[in-house]
Amino acid sequence: MATAATIPEVFTRKASGLVRVMSPYSAFVYNILTMGLIFPWTYLWAPGALPGGKLVWGILLATLLEIPIAFAYVWLSTALPRTGGDYVFQSRAFGGGWGFTLLMSGFVIWILQWVAMSGWLLAYLGFAPLFLGLGLTLSSPVLSSIGVWFTSSWGIIITSILNAFLGMMLLVSGFKNYVKVQYVMFYAILVAFGTMLVVLFTTPHAEFVTRLNAFAVASGSAPNFYETAVAATKAAGIDVNPPFSLLATLLVAPIAWTSLQWATYSAEQNGEIKDARSFKNQAFILVGSLIVTGILLALLAAAIEKAAGSEFMYVAGAGYWSGVAEAKISGFWLWPNMLAIAMSASPIVVILIGFGYIMNSHQIVNNCYIGVTRIMVAMSLDRLLPAWVSKVDERLHTPVNAHLIYFLFSIPVILVYNLWGAWYSLTLGVTFACGYVFAASALAGAVFPFRAKDIYEASPGAKYKLGKVPLVTILGGLGALFGFAMVASYLIYPQLGVASTLGFTVVFAIIAVSAIWYFLAKAAQKRRGINVDYAFKEIPPE
Repeated sequence: MATAATIPEVFTRKASGLVRVMSPYSAFVYNILTMGLIFPWTYLWAPGALPGGKLVWGILLATLLEIPIAFAYVWLSTALPRTGGDYVFQSRAFGGGWGFTLLMSGFVIWILQWVAMSGWLLAYLGFAPLFLGLGLTLSSPVLSSIGVWFTSSWGIIITSILNAFLGMMLLVSGFKNYVKVQYVMFYAILVAFGTMLVVLFTTPHAEFVTRLNAFAVASGSAPNFYETAVAATKAAGIDVNPPFSLLATLLVAPIAWTSLQWATYSAEQNGEIKDARSFKNQAFILVGSLIVTGILLALLAAAIEKAAGSEFMYVAGAGYWSGVAEAKISGFWLWPNMLAIAMSASPIVVILIGFGYIMNSHQIVNNCYIGVTRIMVAMSLDRLLPAWVSKVDERLHTPVNAHLIYFLFSIPVILVYNLWGAWYSLTLGVTFACGYVFAASALAGAVFPFRAKDIYEASPGAKYKLGKVPLVTILGGLGALFGFAMVASYLIYPQLGVASTLGFTVVFAIIAVSAIWYFLAKAAQKRRGINVDYAFKEIPPE
């Protein structure tokens, strides 16, 4: 009788309550926005930390290495088109202990850092350049001072909390409303990104220096900013014309992976994507979005170097990485959009770039909520989180409780991110943590034909083989190899920001807490006569 009691009702309910409201094209757009055309770290972190590395080649290498990972997700998503994506893939391939621990640590907890970073991006890369640019083009010191306020700690904190709250309210109103708003965000960032490329590609280097100096003066810095920044960088012992370094170029890829690893993030809401079982659709969503974004990011790197010159890339990187104060404008790092705005004398161009960055920054907090709350729903359906976490509003078809929980937990992380200087060094820690999730899912794809044979053989991708070997096993194996290599680089090279006492402590403490959580949750269900292991042998409810 004890055995019989564990089997009949595996999940907390027979349906998730979510509905398929996202088209394949909307999911494709979602992944491009999630990869973040505005993510700036590659353009300053890499030149500052990795002298001699080539940005364009590093970005293209990261794109190439991500392709087999994205293809592994195509097979997994068509076989298991359910809410919770990575958690479902890994828990069904490796068991609940691995699936829960990796997803709780690498995504649910670490993506709180992305909520904080979204607000930082909104304030620092959205509102600040907008007002500083308008202050220059309209000769308004008041607008310039507003722009400077958005770079202050409390300016960023207030912006971040409001950003997180508005994102929660949009998503709580119904996922279909987000899907509609997403198109506004997408076309706004395309216009902004295209405008930046045109401005940077058409600006002669001599004119670049003149315009940057004028922008610096209007923003409160001293005259001859460019010349002063170059001199200060050299005085700090930094080589602004370093020889080519193959190792540095290879290490650009893990930084660029901060953007490109998110090509597969739509898998978390597979249960809300129409015709998610279509192999063609998933290839378009996952692989197509990756290739488009990789090309665009490489183009931006080429545009910056063409306008600013390679010497200035190292000067800007010195301001960010080495803390050379003279290489910052009013304490503001020289991000790509800031440079493009500085090159423009038109308030219309400033508004186009600023609005696009504001929209993409806000979208990031939305994708944080969307992916993580769907993972929380899947964990709750498997009885590893309380049942009320997965409660879905019957009218709005959205997990209201999960959104509220995530908003509340984001507030202390926002405060720590902006008030504790040492924590900022862990900015790319989220790339490392989320990276091991993506690499593990690629590995799940490799073993899926053997670990979940019945589910695999019933999937659309089962027919694709190389000889007798499932093609997903080959691609998933390659993807796992590439992914774990980039993850390992964060543990080996301090230039990537994780290999430190603080970094190791935080990373492994979060993993330990997540593992303990799993075993406690499993034991609690066992005391109620429920064996959660049975859930990991079944396809979750739709």
